[in-house]
Amino acid sequence: MTWRRIAVYYALSLILGGYYWAFEWRPNPDQPVRGNRPVARNRFLPIANNDVHEITLRRASAVIQCRRKGESWEIVTPPGTPVTSSAIVSLLENLTLEKDVQIVEQAVTDFTSYGLAQPYATLELKGSDSKPLATIALGNPNPTASAVYVRKDVSPQVALLGSSVRYSVELIFTTAGFSNN
Repeated sequence: MTWRRIAVYYALSLILGGYYWAFEWRPNPDQPVRGNRPVARNRFLPIANNDVHEITLRRASAVIQCRRKGESWEIVTPPGTPVTSSAIVSLLENLTLEKDVQIVEQAVTDFTSYGLAQPYATLELKGSDSKPLATIALGNPNPTASAVYVRKDVSPQVALLGSSVRYSVELIFTTAGFSNN
């Protein structure tokens, strides 16, 4: 190894060390990195699957109403719709899974950028006594298309749910014979 190569290695280590000290090093590692906000997480729907007895899906002028019948689901409106009970169960499980969801914004005033000002679809969940449990608005997919922006009831909070929620809704509307708008 030559002295010139050793000097280059020392220079590179000084440059990288300076970069780390200037941009990466934090005296208090518990504080978030500069410029980034901490990701908040919580349960999206704190209800159990069995608490939901009716689901109404709305998209543009299309409406599909589903009602629990024992352990399965039946489509009430429109009658004779060939949507399977497993499609409804899958949608419901994706909404009520007991895992934390990522909260994108705590207090949004303009929902346009998330696609929630005019949602792609709206889901109304009701209990056994037809008491409303929650209303969920589905918006646009996130930039990586791995999740969809959602809003619960009239909350100013925007969260991300997995893209399987939007896929399940699209599948139900397509199977029911509604075009994919």
